[in-house]
This record gives sequence, structure tokens and C-alpha cells, in this order.
Amino acid sequence: MGEPPQSLRFDLGRALSGLKGRKTALIYMHDNPDPDALAAAMGLGSLFEYELGATVTLAHGGIVGRAQNRAMVDTLKVALTPVEQVDPDAFEIIALVDSQPETGNNSLPVGHRIDVVIDHHPLRPGSARAAWCDVRSDFGATSTIVFEYLRARGAPVDAKLASAFFFALRTETRDLGRESTDAEREAYLALVTRVDHGLLYRMSHPKVPCAHFAALDRALRSAQVFGEIVAVNLGTLGYPDLVAEIADLLLSYESARMVLCIGEYEKSAYLSLRMEADNARAGAVMRHIVAHDGAAGGHGTMAGARLFATVTSQDALEATFQEMVRRLLEVLGHPPTVGEPLLRLNDPRK
Repeated sequence: MGEPPQSLRFDLGRALSGLKGRKTALIYMHDNPDPDALAAAMGLGSLFEYELGATVTLAHGGIVGRAQNRAMVDTLKVALTPVEQVDPDAFEIIALVDSQPETGNNSLPVGHRIDVVIDHHPLRPGSARAAWCDVRSDFGATSTIVFEYLRARGAPVDAKLASAFFFALRTETRDLGRESTDAEREAYLALVTRVDHGLLYRMSHPKVPCAHFAALDRALRSAQVFGEIVAVNLGTLGYPDLVAEIADLLLSYESARMVLCIGEYEKSAYLSLRMEADNARAGAVMRHIVAHDGAAGGHGTMAGARLFATVTSQDALEATFQEMVRRLLEVLGHPPTVGEPLLRLNDPRK
């Protein structure tokens, strides 16, 4: 794999020495994991197997809902275990990737022992209790950090794992166009010759369920425009990741600089926020508008949240949506206003 990257600034040898002799590892990802979380977990598991001879279990809460995420799991045959089926006390190593303790977006029990935290989001206080805490908020992907580990230790990276890392980098940074750094670019170039492009194609071009088109139809019919902001209430979701999928899509609208989506899945409200790169403060904005009403996280151009209150009806969801929009306009200094429909469906020119 060539020389270890110069950007490696974590004492990996010391971190691994601290785990020596431990033979069972449980690796948590954030709930409803995306390719970056999946690849980082796969890579860390490979490192533990190579360096420690450990048996590894990859665990997640929620579901793998988004079409590309499911395609990655199915194509690469990633062995995942629902958190309901694991007892964290039965493992000698507890790790968390692409998330941090007590952020509300993972299923690590609150206050539980944590040995390893690896993430690229802003540092949270709960991470400090992990002896192995490597949080690099200046990086574009958690997978980049884990890939650096493998390169530094000379660990094997086969075509399957290389394809996982490469796919994660592509999706997380939109082909290095969003929040990528020199580290992502270096990893991208190191991986491209090792990728199985057949696997990559199947992950990149998945079939999508009917729920995707139903949500898209609702989004186009109900999206509201507030100047350069597009906001939409998607109602009931087929899977939580739909809010992020639709937010990504609507950001391509020529007048949009920011998109806020909300929807309900199993009586919980999920939000997704997307921003253009020249106004990259989505994580801070999302945490402000959610405040104490939910768990929010993210960074420059994208953020997500889940609200604590149970959604009791579609009217209640609409009221929550209106409140989130009001707070968003307020934090941006945008005067209160009534949104205009994105599409005027009765316009004969449409």
C-alpha cells in the first residue's frame, strides 16, 4: 500500500498496545449507518483481527434503509448484528466509529464503558473517557482515519475492503467535492487501483423502493421556498434516511442554498439539513434549531437530528415542521415570511 501517510498524527502503536490480549470486540456505528460508518467499522474490525487476533462483531441500531447503503451491505456481504441481539458487557473491546458517546444518534448505552472512539465530527465531552480517542473534525470522512491506520500498520486491504473505503469516500465527500481534505485525496488515489469496479458499480447504481418515489412526489408537491431556503415536510417515511435523500436532491434546485427536510418514522421525527459549501455550518445551525428538543449532529454542509417527542399525528408533525422552519429563519436572520410553493401544479406552463 506504499508508505504511511504523513498526516497520521495519532499514536496508533500505543493505542493498540492498550488493547493487547483482548480477543472480543464490539464495534458500534451510528444508527441507520451510511457508507462512511460501514466502511470505517469494516476497516477497524480488520485492524483488530490483524493486530489482536480478535473476533469482531459489527453492531448498529435502526435500519439500513437508503438504497445505496443497502446495496453496499448486500454487495459486500457485510455481516451486521442488530444492537438488540448483543450484550455489550460480553465484549472485551467496545468501539464506536463515525459517532461519539451520548450524541443520541447511536445505540451505545448511555454511560457505558467505551474503549475506542473514532470520528470526524466535532469532539464531544463523552469521548474523553475512551483511552483510544481519535476525533479529527478537520477530516472529511471517518473512513480516511481508519484507512490510515491500516496503511500505517502494513495491514492487508483486499478488493472488498478497498471498494468499501472508496465508496465511502465518494459518497461522504461527493467525489471529493464536499469537505474533502488532502487526506481524502491521498486515500482516494491509494485506493483507486485496488477497487473492484464491478462491486463499485452495483453499490453506486442500486434499485430504489417505491417509498423513494412516493417521498419524492410528496416533496415536490409540498416543498416551500423561503428565498434561498427550501423546506419540506415529507410526512410518514418508509425509512429514516429518506429525509437525507430528499434534502440532497432538493439542494440541486438552482435557487437553493439550503434545504431542511423533516419526516416521521415509527413515531419519531427525523430532520436533515443541507447547505452549500460556501455557507458550511450545518451542524451548528441544526443544533441551534433543535436545541433541547432532540439529538442533533453534523458538520459543514450536512447535519441530521431526531426529536425526542413522540409524533402523535400528522397535524403534530406539521406543527413541529413549522416551528423548525421558524427557528431556522430566526437563526439565519431571515425575516419571518410565508413560503412559496416550489412547484405551482396548476400552472399550465409546467
